[in-house]
Amino acid sequence: MMVRESELADVIRKPIKKSEAQKVLAHIGKWNGSTSEEWKARSNVQQRKLDDGNPFSLAEVYKAMVLRKEAGTLSGADRNQLSKSEQCLSEELAAALNKPLGKTCELMENAALN
Repeated sequence: MMVRESELADVIRKPIKKSEAQKVLAHIGKWNGSTSEEWKARSNVQQRKLDDGNPFSLAEVYKAMVLRKEAGTLSGADRNQLSKSEQCLSEELAAALNKPLGKTCELMENAALN
């Protein structure tokens, strides 16, 4: 990936630290937001959060999609957004927590479902 040096601050952020990763996991557990039942509106909102790349936004997408999966109401777009949020978030949390990716995914799923 090539980025102009003048745009680095706007495009690239530093990875989160362990304390921030723990806050993100707690946010997954506490977040009680709702999503639209209309798939297109839901998809647009979730995509904006994914594009933002903020770990707390990714956590919200992840939890919303895990709950829809548990309810058996995932659309194709939802499945893609669940996969993307899980991949991005788990990689960042694994690095911050110094844990294997599989263990990090378990922590995320436990936070979302408990």
